[in-house]
Amino acid sequence: MPKHSRDDFMNVLTLQEIEQLTGLTAPERPDVDTERAYRESAWESVKVDVESRNGLVSIDGEVAEPE
Repeated sequence: MPKHSRDDFMNVLTLQEIEQLTGLTAPERPDVDTERAYRESAWESVKVDVESRNGLVSIDGEVAEPE
């Protein structure tokens, strides 16, 4: 996944781009509050994925390097 900032998720990326990056279904014709909630949820999802990936340890005990 390309690296994007919170600002990208909240202000730059389209809902369709976020959907493609995260796999979270974008709402159709959302009002302002619904769109903001979707963007926040998508950002939180990305943060959890990154934190999980960075916390992985391989079976042989070697820590995987972040991409």
